[in-house]
Amino acid sequence: MVKLLPPSALRARFVDTATAKFARNVPDFVRLQALVAAQGGHFRNDHGAIRTADPQVCSLFERAARVLGLRRERRYLFPAKKLKSFDLQRVGDDAGAFKIFVSEVDLDAFPAPVAALVRADCAAQAAAVDHGPFIGCIDRFESQGGLDERDATFFVAHFVERLMSRNGPPLARATLDAVARISGEAASALALGPDFNHVTIDVRAGGFDGIEAMATAMRTAGFRLLPAIQGAAGTALRQTATMAATMDTAVLEADGSIGRAQTEKQFVEIIERAQARDDDGTLLWAEDGTPLVFRNFLATNAEKIFDAASTKAATHC
Repeated sequence: MVKLLPPSALRARFVDTATAKFARNVPDFVRLQALVAAQGGHFRNDHGAIRTADPQVCSLFERAARVLGLRRERRYLFPAKKLKSFDLQRVGDDAGAFKIFVSEVDLDAFPAPVAALVRADCAAQAAAVDHGPFIGCIDRFESQGGLDERDATFFVAHFVERLMSRNGPPLARATLDAVARISGEAASALALGPDFNHVTIDVRAGGFDGIEAMATAMRTAGFRLLPAIQGAAGTALRQTATMAATMDTAVLEADGSIGRAQTEKQFVEIIERAQARDDDGTLLWAEDGTPLVFRNFLATNAEKIFDAASTKAATHC
């Protein structure tokens, strides 16, 4: 009988593969892992996050996440950023389980000519990749509840290296400029594609007593952080992040040549989760009597975390 890998095993492989890809592209993440190791802690990826402007990519990503045992849970709206988001969670009360925060560029909030430029870029990216075999793996998972070794290997590789990538031509500079004038966060999403724009280190797993201690250690080590920690002391969720490095990104110029634009795309977040409360402020407990740790997200926090990767029109060259 063929052994089928369940969602938990597929999720572990996905996290390892996607995190390794992130480490190849984000030097700050490698440096931060070293800081955690020196502290005597270990890296636990609380969540990763993507941004995409393509509704079809968003839909396929959500369907593929179900293979990993992750389901859509809450919605979050960010009209000032021109983004709408949701979290993908493992069913249950385990706040330590890996999560994904998905943000979709709200094209209806853009002027029609700018939205048309973005849709044209999305179409060019979609035409450059064949997701058919990947969708076949999802179909087989949905019918049998797991994937064999061959399908599992292909599924994870395609998910990380194809679905979570720009597969087509470089972004047109005119599109990047037009979007950046309206939303720096949406511009960063287009420049990167639907890859992890950040992964998140759990503060206490990292060996620190709290988020202030870790943020202080990071600043001392030379990391550039957001100006403030999001979430007041004693609240259920506290977060901060490094500032995304400014990077050269290939863009398509008006004359058809390939140029370079300055963009901010990927950063590292640190997070501290505490006991959840109900709407009246009463502490919540799990069935076994242990504190029920908050496992979702807060829009007020996320709004500021978005600022860590925001490409402004004025930064282009």
